[in-house]
Amino acid sequence: MANLGFSLRSALGLIPSTEKIESLNQSLKDEYEKIIIYTESEELKEYIELKEYIESDDFKNTKKSILALNFKTTEEYKKEIKFNKLKKNKKIINYYKVIDSTELSEFNKTETSDKLSTFLELQEYLKGQDHNNLVKDFDQNLKNEKDKEKELKSLDKSKDVKSYFKIIKSEKLKNYIEINDSTELSEYEELKEFCSSQSLLEFKKAIAEQLINEKNKTKELKQLKNHLAIKAYNKNSDDDKTKPDELVQLEELEAYLNSDEYQKKMQELEFKNTEEFKKEIKFKELSKNKKYRDYYKFINSSQFNHYNSFKDSEKLKHYEDLKTYISSEEYQNTLSKYTYKNTDEYKKEVQFEELKKSNQIVDWLKYQKLKSYLLFKEVENSEFLNEYQELEDFNNSDKFKEFKEYMLDKDKWQKTDDYQKEIRYNELHKSDDIKWYHAVKDSNKFNELKAWNLTFEDDFTTKKIEEDKWINSYFWGKMLLNDRYVMAGDKHFYTDNKNVEINGTSIKIVTKQEKAQGKVWHPIHGFSTQDFNYTSGMLTTAHSFRQLYGRIEAKIKINAEFPVYQAFWLKGEKILPEIDIFKFNMDKKHRFQMSTIWGDADNSKDAKRKTDKLNASNFTKGYFIYTLDWTENKLTWKINGIEVFSTTQGIPNEPLFLILSAGLQKEPSESFNDTAFEIDWVRCYEKA
Repeated sequence: MANLGFSLRSALGLIPSTEKIESLNQSLKDEYEKIIIYTESEELKEYIELKEYIESDDFKNTKKSILALNFKTTEEYKKEIKFNKLKKNKKIINYYKVIDSTELSEFNKTETSDKLSTFLELQEYLKGQDHNNLVKDFDQNLKNEKDKEKELKSLDKSKDVKSYFKIIKSEKLKNYIEINDSTELSEYEELKEFCSSQSLLEFKKAIAEQLINEKNKTKELKQLKNHLAIKAYNKNSDDDKTKPDELVQLEELEAYLNSDEYQKKMQELEFKNTEEFKKEIKFKELSKNKKYRDYYKFINSSQFNHYNSFKDSEKLKHYEDLKTYISSEEYQNTLSKYTYKNTDEYKKEVQFEELKKSNQIVDWLKYQKLKSYLLFKEVENSEFLNEYQELEDFNNSDKFKEFKEYMLDKDKWQKTDDYQKEIRYNELHKSDDIKWYHAVKDSNKFNELKAWNLTFEDDFTTKKIEEDKWINSYFWGKMLLNDRYVMAGDKHFYTDNKNVEINGTSIKIVTKQEKAQGKVWHPIHGFSTQDFNYTSGMLTTAHSFRQLYGRIEAKIKINAEFPVYQAFWLKGEKILPEIDIFKFNMDKKHRFQMSTIWGDADNSKDAKRKTDKLNASNFTKGYFIYTLDWTENKLTWKINGIEVFSTTQGIPNEPLFLILSAGLQKEPSESFNDTAFEIDWVRCYEKA
């Protein structure tokens, strides 16, 4: 099946809507036309002339010379700005706020207290490496012990341990222990060996041969009774006559066959009367015994192999030792021994925490971390503070005030013509049209429009089919017969556009249930005339338009009625090659098929095919844009701009024409309804 991601997005309604795609494409075309028109506008011409002048050296030098007397370019102005900036600086404001505060006074008292000294000594020790190493040793030792408990839990859940104890408790192992090495098993295995031995086969063969030999003696007796010598002897009444050898043999054989010896021997030669048969019967009875079947099944199982390999393993021994240790008092004592809270070192931490929570220390710690205090310490005795105080003296001087008043003439530049040009340029530069123009003129948003030239288009806005674009039959039917035909196996006949409806905005190819008669082409039998119960329509550009490579697309709405197929496809001069942009309902209900078919046109049975399919039930709910991008090296199928299939095999290298068709290749049900295959537009492009 085709792209599973696309099928899922389609089923969830996540592919772009056809209406949105067409709206965006139309907006892009409109904007492209707008930029072409605006390029020639008087407004843009004025803007370009002003821009050229405003960016010229003449303008820049003129403006620079006028504005050179501006107060804002002087060192005095820079000092004023810097002073005003520093005056608002948080550090300066904070410095003067903090220096006289009661909070700073209390902080300085705590700095010299014994309480703080003890706190800092404990803090330094507890942060030291020796203390950290001691705590780590305790924690590591405690972790090592608790890891043993985790290891035991892990082993409890391990496949090996769980499987072993499951086997230990199983009926299979119980049965194995009961039977293994028993006299019953020995007897069974002896019988098994005997019943599968060559000697038993030879015995059966020998006794069967003997039985046949004995049974053949009755046949021999019949043959002797009919012997000519015996018949001649019986006819002769002479008492002195000598018995022939055959008669003597007959009498001996008859006596033997009537003897108890013969009956006993026949019984002995019946296999069912032998000891070997009894052994075979006993083996079969034992083979049906569940405990023997379970025994052999178990000893040949992976469970038995695991049991044997695991019962004496180091892993099992380690597990049992670990389980014993974790359950012991020794383990609990060891945990207590390595618990840090039970040490004197921990008491120092407690003392430290108590001091840390005292109001005096809390306030001290909090204050030294305050942003206001940190800023105060940063500014105190700094060059930054000295610079501020010097600038304050300068900006308050009479000399600076006189200089500033002289330099502040606001009308120097604004009174010039160049200023008015600059204002106009800025107005245009900020205008929405100019911003839009600069944003899009060099963008790549129109690259796709520029990349393609339209080679064929039909929006079906006329009231009838344009015959200079479309014919309603196969190309060779039109050229050779000037008539329509269908292929052998088709259940419909193509009419002379009677099944093509056009309403000024789109066309419909309608498959109907109605009687018709027409030609059928069979590759072996040729043309014949046939009656049909259904009609449909076909449109093709075989006589008017063919294209090699490029983009072929159409906006189409397919109908779900099955087994009516609908197709958008490409053909050439011969039966091959063929590209199916899509064929819907062709082989299976709601199946959407995309193909390229190639090979020897004179031997189409051996044609090669590259096909992909997807469920298209969601495409029957509205219009979709079906696209084929065709290059020398690749074919790519898209639906609403999203790639669904591509191939580098079977790329045609000859111009092909378009075909839009619908019809029936299977008999529909009795509830068949007229079915419309709707096309809004068809367009073809070639690379610009």
